[in-house]
Amino acid sequence: MKFGIFAGCYLVCVTLSLAQEYNDYSSFISANATLAVVVDQDYMQQQNVNILSHFQKILSDTIRENLKNGGLNVKYFSWSGIRLKKDFLAAMTVMDCENTMKFFKSTRANSVLLIAITDADCPRLPLDQALMIPLVGRGEEFPQMILDAKVQNILPWKTAVVIMDENLVNENTKLVESVVHESTKNNVVPISLYLYSINERLRSQRKRQAIREALLPFQRHPRESNQFIVFSKFYEDIIETADNMDMYHVNNQWLFFVLEENTENFDAMAVTQNLAEGANIAFVLNETLPSCETSLNCTLQEISMAFVLSISKLIAEEQSIYGEISDEEWEALRYTKKEKQDDILQTMKEYLKNHSRCSTCSKWRLTTALSWGKSQEHNKPRRGLSENRNKYFEFVNIGYWTSVLGFVTHELAFPHVKHNFRNITLDIITMHRPPWQILKKDQRGEIIQHSGIVMEILKELSRMLNFSYILHDASSLDANEDMVNLNDTDQLLGSLTYIIPYQVAEMLQANKFFIAALAATVDDPDKKPFNYTIPISIQKYSFISRRPDEVSRIYLFTAPFTLETWASLVGVIVITSPVLFIINRFVPVEHLKVKGFATIKNCFWYIYGALLQQGGMYLPQADSGRLVIGFWWIVVIVIVTTYCGNLVAFLTFPKFQPGLDYFFQLYNHKEYEQFGLRNGTYFEKYAATSTRNEFTKYLEKATIYNNLREENIEAVKRGERVNIDWRINLQLIIQKHFEKDKEFKFALGKENFLDEQISMLMPSNSPYLILLNEQITRLNQMGFIERWHQTNLPSMDKCNGRGVMRQITNHKVNLDDMQGCFLVLLLGSLGALFVMLLEFLHRRWQLKYADKTKQTIFSN
Repeated sequence: MKFGIFAGCYLVCVTLSLAQEYNDYSSFISANATLAVVVDQDYMQQQNVNILSHFQKILSDTIRENLKNGGLNVKYFSWSGIRLKKDFLAAMTVMDCENTMKFFKSTRANSVLLIAITDADCPRLPLDQALMIPLVGRGEEFPQMILDAKVQNILPWKTAVVIMDENLVNENTKLVESVVHESTKNNVVPISLYLYSINERLRSQRKRQAIREALLPFQRHPRESNQFIVFSKFYEDIIETADNMDMYHVNNQWLFFVLEENTENFDAMAVTQNLAEGANIAFVLNETLPSCETSLNCTLQEISMAFVLSISKLIAEEQSIYGEISDEEWEALRYTKKEKQDDILQTMKEYLKNHSRCSTCSKWRLTTALSWGKSQEHNKPRRGLSENRNKYFEFVNIGYWTSVLGFVTHELAFPHVKHNFRNITLDIITMHRPPWQILKKDQRGEIIQHSGIVMEILKELSRMLNFSYILHDASSLDANEDMVNLNDTDQLLGSLTYIIPYQVAEMLQANKFFIAALAATVDDPDKKPFNYTIPISIQKYSFISRRPDEVSRIYLFTAPFTLETWASLVGVIVITSPVLFIINRFVPVEHLKVKGFATIKNCFWYIYGALLQQGGMYLPQADSGRLVIGFWWIVVIVIVTTYCGNLVAFLTFPKFQPGLDYFFQLYNHKEYEQFGLRNGTYFEKYAATSTRNEFTKYLEKATIYNNLREENIEAVKRGERVNIDWRINLQLIIQKHFEKDKEFKFALGKENFLDEQISMLMPSNSPYLILLNEQITRLNQMGFIERWHQTNLPSMDKCNGRGVMRQITNHKVNLDDMQGCFLVLLLGSLGALFVMLLEFLHRRWQLKYADKTKQTIFSN
């Protein structure tokens, strides 16, 4: 607690001390304001004028005549390297650009307000920290305007195509320098320049041809952007020529400086009457008064008057407030030094704006076009415009430029480049087609909710391009809809996009809607009265057939080894038995011989028993026999381990008969007698003109169906029919029948033999097709469209590889799996009976032979 109290007291004390230190500048009531006037001696010599003496006389006369309240202390300096103390409230300077920049840094460090008169073509000082007046003569404003545009980020360009009249290039060389000027200290970014000058001696057709040749290198693909700055009296010819070359698309920007001195009669709407919407075009118009003078003494007099009047106004305000409150309240409420400087700066700007008649009165107005989406905005025709004027352009004044203030704007020079459609409302036509467009309506038939793949794309496009939209259902626009209405019980599963309602095509052709937000198959785009966007989906065609039957598992126990392996195994047993017999027979030491291996039959049964890992009653005593048996057991281990492992795999993974995997195999399977194809698909049209014989042959034999009855899935299930459709539609069929039968009865082909591109539709003359394509490409790259596909399109979770793995994991050995085991037992039993019969016959033969032998002996 003590620490908290101490910290709080310390914070309050520090805050009070900082406030006192920041507001240590004296009030105008107790002390006069202090002003420094600095006129560079070298600059005076260059001008051959004693500027300092003129300035001193002008300022003293202005103070004497206009400063009625309080006083003003002025100190004069003729050296630009002087460093002012914090006691000075402001400083007025007359020096070149370089020294002005250096002096500004020193005054900013000491909290001194700078009012600078300097050369033209000088980067603008921060408007909220200083007042800079470049001495710009009439007709010489362009270099300073370009510099100001770069410093104030009015033209945030990296490259520019500059088109100028030839005489302007020769007379105003600094204009080009200002475009390419770079200064990291003053935040001036260079612009790479392509300069072209117009020969003013050319007339009519030759002049337009020259303009066309100049613009031809920049007539690039609309996806590539160019920025143009035009200083020319022939701006109308340039506008017309560029329009004929289709260079007013959404990615290009055009800035025209109109060189006419009298621009009151300039009509931007008339100049751009033939341009289509979507253009980014702005004009800079000269509004300098004819009475504007170019004189240094006049400028000195104006800024002196502005400063003295602002000081006088500030002193009067302090006196009025000071007389009504106590000294303690005054100390708490009085202006700080920074607040006084801000007030003086604002007052001077207002005065110069309204009363300038010198070089500071130069003024140029900026007007820009608002054109994006104007033909679609609320779908309302504009009134009050004649038919020969561009109805879909609106020009607005966005600000002005003066030599005192630089650019003063309330809007971007090209607002559509950054803000796109500026949140206007666009009309969009669509229709209910799950899973692409899913519309939910209220009782009045109005759309209250929308979802689906295309709707998700539309929502994201509206966010990225900054527009709102109103959906219109195409099916409600005309009662005579050309769609085939099917009963719910007889409707085909899946969704296709090959049918485009005629009313949608008509509305787009009439340019009544911004976009048709419905999925449509891309088909003969050059012959359609509308444009397709880039594909939002690629649907693949495949075929469905009966699932192949499993291979019989009755011989499962022979499956782990091939026939050659079994034959080799029998041969090894047959060879190893005599080897063991011979080794045991010819052992040189009699007591090492084993009686159990005295016959080949016993050796055979020992080797066979070892193969079944049963062992035997005897073991060789000699080392030679032990080596044979030892290595044989190694062979047994390898054989048995391999056999058991493979047997488990064959039990777990069923083996199927050869099925129909690829389209070219279709005609090799004679059991398929019927072929099906959904009516009107893209495959039907493609196959009719395809050079692939399998497609043509299929189309000739196919039954074209429109409903479930003609689709005849039961024939597919019986293995008599093959149907072709979108792969996702076939997946939906398989999934539905699996949920019904709890069994896999269908197989999809491994081959996707045809791709169908799905896109949205736009009017054929829409300038925004490139813009939407760029955003759709971004959505594809970010993976959003793929995600919406996974969310809305049918999946094969129950029938895909994961489902099969789950079936394998939960597989129980059934009678089909074990029938081979019982077959082996049956064969063994039958073999045993057969051998027993042979043994019985052999025994009878032995007894009969023994009887004959005895009779022969007795007879003899």
